[in-house]
Amino acid sequence: MAKAKTIVDERTLAGWFSAPTEARAARLSSDGKDPVFFHADVEEHVQDPQTGVTKRCDVTLRSRTRPLATVEMKRPEVAAADSPDLQSDSWSKAVGRGLPYFLTANFEQVLVWETIKGPNQKTPLIRFTLAAGLSHSSFAPQRRAELSDNWVKFLDQFSQKIVALEGKAQDPRKLPPQVLELKEVIHEAAEEAAERIRSAVEEEGFRQSTLEAFRLQFGVETSLDPHGNRSRLLAESLQVATIATFVVATRLMLYQALSNSTRPDGGSFNLDVLDITRSTGDPQRVLSDLAGLYEHARRKTGDFETQFSRSELDDIIFVDAPTSRKDVGKLWGKIIDVVQGADWEAPVTYVPGLYESLLDDEHRHVMGVHYTPDPVVELITAYAVQDAASVVLDPASGAGTFATMCYERKRALGSTHEQSLAEVYAVELAQFAASLTGFNLTLADTSASSAYPRVFRSDFFQTYPGEQSGLVLPDVGRISYPREVDAVVGNPPYIRFENRLPEEREEVFKFLQKHYMKTQTAYPNFTGKADIWSFFVAGAHMYLRPGGRLGFIVSWNLLASDYGDAVITFLARYFKIHALIDSRVERWFAAKQNTVIVLAEKVADPPVKHSHQFNTNVPDGHRVRFVRLKRPIEELVSKELPRGKRAEDLIDEILDADADAGDDLRWDIRLFEQKALLEVAKSRDGFGDD
Repeated sequence: MAKAKTIVDERTLAGWFSAPTEARAARLSSDGKDPVFFHADVEEHVQDPQTGVTKRCDVTLRSRTRPLATVEMKRPEVAAADSPDLQSDSWSKAVGRGLPYFLTANFEQVLVWETIKGPNQKTPLIRFTLAAGLSHSSFAPQRRAELSDNWVKFLDQFSQKIVALEGKAQDPRKLPPQVLELKEVIHEAAEEAAERIRSAVEEEGFRQSTLEAFRLQFGVETSLDPHGNRSRLLAESLQVATIATFVVATRLMLYQALSNSTRPDGGSFNLDVLDITRSTGDPQRVLSDLAGLYEHARRKTGDFETQFSRSELDDIIFVDAPTSRKDVGKLWGKIIDVVQGADWEAPVTYVPGLYESLLDDEHRHVMGVHYTPDPVVELITAYAVQDAASVVLDPASGAGTFATMCYERKRALGSTHEQSLAEVYAVELAQFAASLTGFNLTLADTSASSAYPRVFRSDFFQTYPGEQSGLVLPDVGRISYPREVDAVVGNPPYIRFENRLPEEREEVFKFLQKHYMKTQTAYPNFTGKADIWSFFVAGAHMYLRPGGRLGFIVSWNLLASDYGDAVITFLARYFKIHALIDSRVERWFAAKQNTVIVLAEKVADPPVKHSHQFNTNVPDGHRVRFVRLKRPIEELVSKELPRGKRAEDLIDEILDADADAGDDLRWDIRLFEQKALLEVAKSRDGFGDD
C-alpha cells in the first residue's frame, strides 16, 4: 500500500513568508533604505462586503503604517495560482479592506493583481515563480529555503512595481531636503549651546528663569539639576538648547522670507543681508548682531513687532558661560547659510514637522507635540469653512496647522489677506506654540500689508464669547474674543481631565457654568476619566452660531467610553451630525491613539423647560454617516486643486451618500437615524442638573 503524502497547509506556508519579510525590512532599514513592505501578517479576518460573512485572509502585506495587499493561498494540488475562484475570493477581501492590490498564490507561483480592475482579470500585474515544478504541498518542506529566498526576490520586484506605478506612500511628516539640512545645523549649534547651559545652571537664578521660561513657553516641566543625575542633565540641557535654537532659527527664516518678498506696492523691503560676526566665540556678540537685524527689519517693514521681539529663550541660548568651544559664530553662520539658500514660503507645510523631529520621545509625549497631517486638515476645513466670509476659531491651535489651512481656504474662496487674518482666530495655551501659529499665519503671504494674526495666548477655558482678551495689536488695539463664529475646527488635546491641576479643573467648570447661567444650555456631566477634548466640544458649541459647523479630530473614546456616550448624546441634541469618520488603514498623527473625525452643524437651541428633557431641533429623518476609510485621505483628495480646495469633492461625496456602501474601494458607509441616538440618552444621566 502506497504511503499517503503529508500535506503542508496554507497557514503553514503563510507563516514561512512572515519571517523573511521582516528580516528583509530590517536589512534594508539598516542599509539606510526605506522598505515598502515591513510585515506579512498571518490570519487577518475581514468582512465580505457582499455577504457580510467574516472571512480569513491568509496573509496581509503591510508597509510601516498601513496594509497594502491581501494574499490568498491554495495548495498546488488544489488550485492554480490564477484560479478564477481564488482570484475572486482574494479580490473580495481586498475590497473589504480598501487595499490597492490583491495576490493569489500556491506553493509554486504568486500573482499580483490591481484591485481597481475587478475580480475577473486575465493578465496579472506580476507573475513570479516561487518553486518551479512544485506540484504537491508534501514536497514543500524540502524546498522551504528556496521558497523563502524567492519570496524575498518577489518582494523586491513587487516593491519596484509599486514605486513605479504610484510612488511609495509618503510619510506625512517627511521633511524636504532643505529642512533636513536645517535640522542638522540646528543640532550642531544646540550641542555647543548645551555646554554653556550646563555651566550656567550652576547659578540658581539662571536655572530658575530657564525652568520658568520652559514652563510658560511650552507647558513642560524640566529639572536641569546640576547636582542630580548626570545623564539626565546632559539630555535635558541638549533638548532645551535644541528647542531654543529652533525658535531663533524661525526668526531667521522670517527675516529671509521678508528679504525675498515683494511689498504691496511692488517694491522690496531692502533689508540688510542676513549675517553675523562669524569669527566670534562670544555668544553675546551673536545675540547683539541678531538684535540689530531684528530692529532693522521692524523699522524697514513698519511691521512684525511681535515676531522680532526678544524673549527669554534668547537669554538662554546665548548665555555667556564657560565652555570648551569657541565656535558659536561659525555655527550660527552655518544656520544662516542654510536659511539663505532655500525658499521658506508656506512654512506651515514643514515647520511643525521640523519642530516635532527635533524633540526626543519623552519631551514629545509630555508636550503633546503631534501634528495633524495636511490631508486630514484639508478634509475638516473643506467641511467647516463654507465661504470667503466665514469666521473661524481653532481653540487649541498648536503650531497653527488648522488656522493656516482655514486662512488658505478663505483665500481660495475669494477672501483677501487682511480679511482672512482678521477672521481666523486661534487660542493656544503654550506661548511658543502660539508664536508658531502667528509665525505660520504671518508668512502665509509676505507680500501683503497686514501681519497681525488673531492668536490669543490663553487657556481656552479662560476665554468667553464677546469678552475682551489680553491681545493688543498695533494700529488695531485690544482684540475681543469673537462673539460667534461660523466654524470651530481643530485637534484638541487628549489629556485626562483628572490630570489637570485642581485650579485648572475649576476654570473649566466656571467656563461651562457661566454659559449655562446665560443660556440654560445643558452640558454633559463628564467623569474625571474624561479626556479634556470632550470639554472642548462643549466650548465649541458656545462659540458657534446656529448653522455654524464643528470639525474636530478626537479620540476613539468618543465611540468607546461612558464619557464618549455623553458627548455623542450632547452632539445628537444640539447638532446635526453629518459624519463620524475613522480609518482602517492609517493613524492620523504620531500619538498612539486611534482617532475619529467629527463633522457636525449646530442647530438652533431647543426650547428649555428642564435640562433633562431631551428635546431637540434636529430635523426628523436626519441621518448620521458612519464612515470607515479604506484608503489614506492623501489618496482621496484632489492633487490638481490648490491648498484649501483639494478636499471639496471628497466632502461633497461623503455628505451626499444616501445609502449604505460596503463595496466601495475607498470607504464603508453606514447611515443611522440621529434621533435614535437620543433614545439612548433618555436612559442615561448624561447632562447637568437644572
